[in-house]
This record gives sequence, C-alpha cells and structure tokens, in this order.
Amino acid sequence: MKLTLTTETLTDALRLVGRRVPARPTEPIAAGLQLTADGQQLTLTASGDPTIGVRTAVPAAVHLAGTAVLPGRMLTAIARTLPPKAPLDITVDTGIANFAFGASSVCVPLLDADYPAMPDLPRTVGTVSGRDFAAAVNQVAVTVGTDDTLPMLGGIRVELAGHELRLSSTDRHRASFRSIPIERTARRAPSQLCLVPGKALRATAADVRHAETVTIGLPTAEGQRFSVSTPGMTVAHTPLEATHYPDLGKLTPKSFATTAVLDRMALVEVVRRAVAVSGDYVPVCLTIQPGAPVVIAGGSRFEARTRDELEARSVKGEPIRLALSPTYLLGGLRALKSRTVQLSLTRPDRPVLLHTPDSDRGALRYLVMPVRQHSDAPTPN
Repeated sequence: MKLTLTTETLTDALRLVGRRVPARPTEPIAAGLQLTADGQQLTLTASGDPTIGVRTAVPAAVHLAGTAVLPGRMLTAIARTLPPKAPLDITVDTGIANFAFGASSVCVPLLDADYPAMPDLPRTVGTVSGRDFAAAVNQVAVTVGTDDTLPMLGGIRVELAGHELRLSSTDRHRASFRSIPIERTARRAPSQLCLVPGKALRATAADVRHAETVTIGLPTAEGQRFSVSTPGMTVAHTPLEATHYPDLGKLTPKSFATTAVLDRMALVEVVRRAVAVSGDYVPVCLTIQPGAPVVIAGGSRFEARTRDELEARSVKGEPIRLALSPTYLLGGLRALKSRTVQLSLTRPDRPVLLHTPDSDRGALRYLVMPVRQHSDAPTPN
C-alpha cells in the first residue's frame, strides 16, 4: 500500500475515529485502526469496540491500493506531533508502515490478526439537520442515567414517528423529550425505535453538528445497529436492550392545575444561591400562587437558609407548594436555553414540567419529580 495526503487531512480523520479505539480491548487486534487505500481516498475504520463502529474517508493520492491495521492509540498520538499542512507519504511493506514527511519519518509495526468487520448497517429511514440533531441529543442527554446497575437507563430512546425523530431519556428522577423534523426516505415505513447508549451518541452528535444533512438508520432486525451518517463518515451504534425501558409517555400529566412563567436566568441565579448556602442535596421549596411573587426558599429552618421572591410573568391556577432537587432543577433550566421558562404543575407529589412558553410540541420538555418536604424545611414567610 502506498499513498500521499496532507498531515492535516490524516489528523482530522484520526480525530473522528481515534477516540473510538477501546481503552481496554478484549484482544490486541481490537486496539487497532484499519487503513484502506483505494481509488482516490483513504478509509479509516475503528470497529474493535463491539458497541460502536466508525468509518470515515478522506481524499488521497493512491499509488498502490491495499489495507493495513495499525495500533490505533499510537497512530493518533503520532498524528498530534506532525507538522501542519505538510505532504505525508504512507508506505506499507513487510509488516511495517512508514510515514515520511519532509526529512523525517516514523515506522510503525502492523497488527497481523484479522480485524473485526464493520457492523451491519440498517436501512436508512431519513435525513435530519446536523445542527438540530446535535442540539436535540445534547438536551435529552441531561437526563441520561449513570447507574451502572441499570444500563438501559444510560440510553437515549430514538423513535421514528411520522415525520418526526423523537428523542427521550430518563434516570428515574427526571425525564426529557425532544423532537426534530426528519425527511423520510421511505414514505410508508412503520414507526421504529431503539435505545442508543447516551454517552456514545452525544460524542457522535458532536462530530456531525456542522453537517448540513445527517442520514439516520434504525435497526429492523436482530444484529443491526443504529447508524448516523454524513457524506464523509458513518457511525454504527449497538442498541441497548430496551424490553423493560419505562413508558415515558405515561409520566407526563394530561392537564395541569397551576402554571407559572418566570425569567429563566433569574431562577437559575436564585437556585444557585441556595446551592451555595445549603449544598446540592438540600431541596429548594417553591411557593406559587396567583397574584403574588413566586417564593423560592432553600436550606433548613434551623441552619443556613435562603429566601427569594421572583416576580412571575404570569401565574394561573391553584396555589401550590412543593420541593425540588436543586441539581435536577438546574439541569432542566440550563438545557432549555430560552429567555423564560414555564413551570406546569398538578400536585406537590406529581412531576413538574419545565418548557418554553408557547413553544411547539417538538421543543424540549423536561420533567422532574418533586421530593418530600421535611419538617425542618424553611417556610416561605
């Protein structure tokens, strides 16, 4: 195998595939990256991790076609030391890959075992905006679970429904929902869904955020993956087992007894102040009633505490008082990004819905469960 490309081109390609090389491979060959030179391009494949496979192609002047597998982390580390925008000649012969640039060269031994094949890709279901996809994934990733004993809660649920791609997640204490439009490639395809590892999907979303269009593939048969593709890259994720995943649709109340619209950043600052005084684990108590400011109290009646009043843009419905985790409340407020936030409530023991007022049904909806109010909780007065 022999080819020429620029150092910058190789470095950019390795930035996409290099971090998918497993840190603790089950066998030595899994720590490799496969380089394939053919036609007028170099294809780099990272499929040693059984949970994810990545393939990207970059332009190159191929003098002799071929395939080689090199140590992935070593190759990525070498690329970081290469001079920018310099011609790079890659030659593979007799078990050695030689990287020559200017008056310098680096020799890397090849891995000689059979490299794992790229996972089977599903049929594509449509295309979405890379910017919209990345924003939606980042917003619902806030509520992805981190409990290793419940791996399914570490996933983001991706569902094709009509002309929408719906994303949702939950960690049992809160949940988030977001939809984005999708241009269907199969008009009569049935609704499909799968559960994708949240951390890996967030990394993929970051890689495709600047793409004008992103092609989505959803598995329809056992062994297929969830795929995200752009013209220069394909990522295949192994779905999580979703048989016992919670039915998140049942969590959202059908109607609300109370709604309050507040300045989002003002509420963020108030909750942050309560955390500074009392810590992350002490609930904040909200008292909401029509015709009066919203009272946010933090801390304990017998220890350090805070009390703030916020003028609401509007309050409708019945008076209500409830307690929320400040960490979970801040997570939802920061994910929304809007100027104002609407809190929709039913009872002190039912989920609170945070969303942007008058937003369309595809915008972020964030549910958070209230916590029990202790007897020493601060009073609103």
